[in-house]
Amino acid sequence: MRILHTSDWHLGKRLFKLDRSPEHELFLAWLLQTLKEKKIDVLLIAGDIFDTPTPPHQSLETFYNFLHQVSVETQTETMIIAGNHDSGLLLEAPSKILSPHRVKVWGKLSLNPEDHWIKLKNFELCALPFFRSYELLPQGDGDALEALKKYLTKERTLPQVLMLHHLAGVFEAAGSEQVIGLSGVDSIPTEILKSFDYVALGHIHKPQKIGDMSYYSGSPIPLRFSETAKKSVVLIEEREGTFSSEILPLPVFRNLFIVKTNENDYRSDIDQLTKTSDLKPMVEIQIELSSPKVGLIDEIKDLLDKKEMELLSFMPLYQDGEKKERRSEKLFELSPVELFEEFFATKFRDAEGMPEDLKDDFKALLDKVKHASHSP
Repeated sequence: MRILHTSDWHLGKRLFKLDRSPEHELFLAWLLQTLKEKKIDVLLIAGDIFDTPTPPHQSLETFYNFLHQVSVETQTETMIIAGNHDSGLLLEAPSKILSPHRVKVWGKLSLNPEDHWIKLKNFELCALPFFRSYELLPQGDGDALEALKKYLTKERTLPQVLMLHHLAGVFEAAGSEQVIGLSGVDSIPTEILKSFDYVALGHIHKPQKIGDMSYYSGSPIPLRFSETAKKSVVLIEEREGTFSSEILPLPVFRNLFIVKTNENDYRSDIDQLTKTSDLKPMVEIQIELSSPKVGLIDEIKDLLDKKEMELLSFMPLYQDGEKKERRSEKLFELSPVELFEEFFATKFRDAEGMPEDLKDDFKALLDKVKHASHSP
């Protein structure tokens, strides 16, 4: 049998003024065609279907139209969990209508771990939506990791697959995620996941493998200009209880280009851009300038228009000013120590740097907090 793993669609997402729905429509058309061509038995959607808990009506229509097409045009069973951007209650609301169409939704963590297991043909699926600490530990105390293990452990009679919207293992963020932990479990150790034949993860937007058979499928479109990793989904094949995986690359539905240039080279740098997508490419210009230049933006717009592209973001970087990338875009890529260094530099602007003893104390505090919940 064949399983397809995808996540983090973020329907309703915008990039500045740009509506991303045309890209999502193309992705879902590609996905539907792939379900047919590859004869997919089970589709796993590992959370963050929508970009906000109250998605626009157009996004809801897009989502349910897709589920309808899968129901009538394929034999695929669709399994869905809510992510941290989703409203679990909103996703679960039409469950009784969706069930006859081979669609199962887990929006909220149940107090009964058995509610998160379902038998699907040749394997059992454990499906855990995004959860917060008060859901995992309703009494307000206890070990979050031990509580989580109760959901992940079931007597094994068939191969087992886990679908989870959470941080797990050692991962590389794309920079567009909200990766602040609210579950009481900072990042689930890969050791806990090894009992599963496949782990379908959502939450991180950069496609990557974090264990032998554990994958973040990533988002199907880049959600920021800075996301340059190729997008993909994961095809899992089960034969006689043995699972294998294959990465299926996604088409580029719309080029997002970053041009890092200066006042001497911007014309030639723009000229080197090549359109490879059906939709009009969007461009961010980061340009070093000695001083403001009248008419520059209009000229750049004209240059891009001739290449059938559009200027979406313009960042002048003056030689005597701030030349760093926007901090807001880097925030979730920084480690706690790097964030502390950023805070120190902002608070004490005249200091040459953070004292090493202060940094060591902070690292010791982090280590103490990290292991506090596991101490006897």
